[in-house]
Amino acid sequence: MVRSRALGGLFARIRWRLVGWSMLTLGLILVLLGTAVYVAAARSLLGEFDNTLLARSEQFGPSLFGPPGRRGPEGYRGGVFFLAIGPDGSVIANPQQVTIDSMPTPQGRAPEFTTVTINDEPTRLLLRRMPDGGLLITGESLQDEQEALHSLLVVLVAGGGVGLLLSLAGAWFLSGRALVPIQQAFQRQQEFVADASHELRTPLTVLRSATDVLNQHRDQPIEANGELFDDVRAEIIRMERLAQDLLTLARSDTGELELMTAPIDLADVAADVVRRTTPLAQANGVQLGLESQEGTTVDADPDRLQQVALILIDNAIKHTPSGGRVDVRVRRTPGTAALLEVIDTGSGIAPEHLPRIFDRFYRGDKARARAQGGTGLGLAIARTLVEAHGGQLSLTSQLGVGTHVTLTLPLAQAGGAVSLGERLTELAAHLPHAATRH
Repeated sequence: MVRSRALGGLFARIRWRLVGWSMLTLGLILVLLGTAVYVAAARSLLGEFDNTLLARSEQFGPSLFGPPGRRGPEGYRGGVFFLAIGPDGSVIANPQQVTIDSMPTPQGRAPEFTTVTINDEPTRLLLRRMPDGGLLITGESLQDEQEALHSLLVVLVAGGGVGLLLSLAGAWFLSGRALVPIQQAFQRQQEFVADASHELRTPLTVLRSATDVLNQHRDQPIEANGELFDDVRAEIIRMERLAQDLLTLARSDTGELELMTAPIDLADVAADVVRRTTPLAQANGVQLGLESQEGTTVDADPDRLQQVALILIDNAIKHTPSGGRVDVRVRRTPGTAALLEVIDTGSGIAPEHLPRIFDRFYRGDKARARAQGGTGLGLAIARTLVEAHGGQLSLTSQLGVGTHVTLTLPLAQAGGAVSLGERLTELAAHLPHAATRH
């Protein structure tokens, strides 16, 4: 419970960090985008405003410097005002009676635009030097443009805020979805470590107890403690097998599982494993049968394929009561696959256990599995090896009826198959050279 809460707190903090960084990044993007939109709109409005002001100045301005009595922008009706100042600085014409507190002065003869405040309103002015040295000032209030920009700013801020709120909800949801497989993988890893530790604890306890007893009876001859030595040897073999299984799974997880594939007849592999497991079947009172077809050549690593077949057949024998039967069938499908089926009349698997039957260290009947020397890694390793070959491993079972396991592998490309014995002989021939190189 404490570990679960700690993990929950850890992933909650990770989730908040993901959401926080996402919102910070999105917020910066929205601010930059909003600023760019606002600046572009302001420049566009001001540029259009200046062009209109210049056109009005050129159209109506010169009339202000005409003869007395005929000065003024005739025919003009609008918000633009004009102010004509003579070369000596005196006001020649001021038809709109505009008062400018601080009279701007142009720096050169080119038209200049500037912004001042008149009657508490921002006003745009155009300053033009006339040929006689006079100054023509054309102006118009920017109040409408300022209000339009303010409305745009409100829309950008409100839209950005709503967008951030919606993005917050979306980021929280998506980050939760993204962390689910990571949480599950982390939980599986912790369960894997805990289960491995538990599996190692039993043989280590046996070894420690045996060595304690042997230490107390070190004066006795070895023959007197033969059973203890047998127990020690059995537990060492168990730990060795467990370590090898864990290594296989670890290599698979890291993508370092190497396969030495070659065309090999699946029927030969099944026949060899059936031959090797026949004594076990006889000892358990189980009938073991084999049916095979021709044309079941697959590209596979013979050692790994044998390991898979041995796991499946060994499991079937161990979970079939005396008087039962295990049938091994090898056939090819009408398509491009070869099948290895292991069918037993054993105790079957309860429906609630089927979804996790291929999980590591998972055992439906834990007491029985441990009594038979199982670690709960067999089917997990079998599926890992089959998938590494590009195949599939499926299982159906009915409680009290039996279990049906199907191994499916793609058929090899056209070419002669190598028998299992020939392949193993070839591998053995290379072992001395490999040992010399290393």
